[in-house]
Amino acid sequence: MSTRLAPDSRETARNGRPYGLTVAQFLLEQLRLWEVKNIYGVIGDSTLYLLDELAKQSGIRYIACKHEEGAALMASAEAKLTGRVAVCLATSGPGAVNLMNGLADAYTDGAPVLALTGQVETAKIGTRTKQYIDQQRLFSAVSGFSALLADPQALPEMMPEALVTAQTRGTVAHIAIPKNMYLQPVKGSPQAYGPYLHQIPEVPEEALRPFAESIRGCERPVLVAGRGIREVRGEFLSYAESIGAAVITTLPARPLFPNDHELYLGGLGQAGSEAAGILLSESDRIVLMGATWWPEAYVPSNARILQIDKEPSRIGISHEVEIGLTGDLRQILPSLLRLHKKIPDSGRPVWRSRIAEVKSEWKRKIGREASLAGTPVPPQTVMRILSEELAPDAVIAVDTGDHTLWFNRIFQARPNQEILVSGRWRTLGFALPAAISARLRFPERQAVAVAGDGGSLQTLMEFRTAVDHALPIVLVVLNNHAYAMEKNRMNAAGLATLGSLLENPDFARVAEACGGLGFKASDAEQLREYLRRAFLSGRPALIEVETACPAVPHTKI
Repeated sequence: MSTRLAPDSRETARNGRPYGLTVAQFLLEQLRLWEVKNIYGVIGDSTLYLLDELAKQSGIRYIACKHEEGAALMASAEAKLTGRVAVCLATSGPGAVNLMNGLADAYTDGAPVLALTGQVETAKIGTRTKQYIDQQRLFSAVSGFSALLADPQALPEMMPEALVTAQTRGTVAHIAIPKNMYLQPVKGSPQAYGPYLHQIPEVPEEALRPFAESIRGCERPVLVAGRGIREVRGEFLSYAESIGAAVITTLPARPLFPNDHELYLGGLGQAGSEAAGILLSESDRIVLMGATWWPEAYVPSNARILQIDKEPSRIGISHEVEIGLTGDLRQILPSLLRLHKKIPDSGRPVWRSRIAEVKSEWKRKIGREASLAGTPVPPQTVMRILSEELAPDAVIAVDTGDHTLWFNRIFQARPNQEILVSGRWRTLGFALPAAISARLRFPERQAVAVAGDGGSLQTLMEFRTAVDHALPIVLVVLNNHAYAMEKNRMNAAGLATLGSLLENPDFARVAEACGGLGFKASDAEQLREYLRRAFLSGRPALIEVETACPAVPHTKI
């Protein structure tokens, strides 16, 4: 439902006079000033007054979800997409607990999320009353800030601190509000979003010179890039070409570097390319830019490692670094390019030739995989068809499972696409809520969720949320009737596969029962046809694909 703050509240904000807002009104006005567009939540007894206030204004949409986990995952995905604070809401007790999984995803991936929760009445805090739990202890494991509103007059200080902490540190902030607090008046005014929060810190050239000289002195450089290069993709491309470095990306960063470029090797780890693993092991200088994830088995023992990140705490997390630089790549990369032009460099023709050799063999290998035919449909073929059919600016939310590995192995991302994943937390059920929030924030773009049957079961009822809000998302379910990654690992180790098989519902019929479209594809051409029909329909659609269950190469327990 559309919502709007009372006109007199907005007028006092413009004129600078005391607001006289209630706690509920203050919360919403503060979020509006921070340009929050959506609040994802589930109704509960301790948040009814806030929901009533939401219903009286139109600046912020309330997205009524089916489960608090889905609400938190939607907020996490929105924050990953936009880089700005996203908000979820739950009631006290079980509602707050149900947020935990989605908030853990945001917390471990550095996504700025504000979680608002109701709490029991102030007179009942610390007692055995129903639905009471010490929320600050509960949230401490998945947040960088957690506070209980004990007095309305603390809100003008508490809200900005929570928002600034979430935004600047890339973390989860949490505020618990007792049920009896929402209607109480607040003295003071909400604070607008400060542009200083995005000012670029300057790194002097003399601090960059050792970095540049280290690169000049190497023979086989590799650049490992994460989402942190998002705003400097052009400069990153120029830098890679100028130093002749092989380029490896994390899965979310795949669209940020041309996938058909001669220097591009694909992803890192088992989910990436074997070419990346080979050349990483041969490299004598590895540079991490805007990336922190690095599988332990793929850390070379003989290479010197350099790292650039805006957050100093992320440098050297799982590896020893020779040089670490803290700063913003928007300033650092142009400076490095200027320095590189001043320092003679051979361009490394021998290394470029080696990159071309390894890459060519890898392309032949995945080309053979992607052309596999048959029924059930090979997962590699599914990923090839998705590469060919999705829009050039599609937002693709990829769930957790063996399909994640096949996606990163086969899918060829295009420059204006976005890929969303549960990076470090790797929760099942991420993709569908993520696609919903993507479509809400970017209604003009395709939003596609790619999930296995196991992951789909976790949050499937959020498909009804997409129907409720008329969001034409597409959920592609790879149904291999198993937790395939676990099953294949158990097989590889000679273990019993207890618990790995799934007896699934008819996913297509569930989608239809929820009010959307449901399709069942048993071969590659049906999948292609149903994708096109789904995109043209303008309705939420689910495509169930009967898929094979091959083990990903190098599978082990």
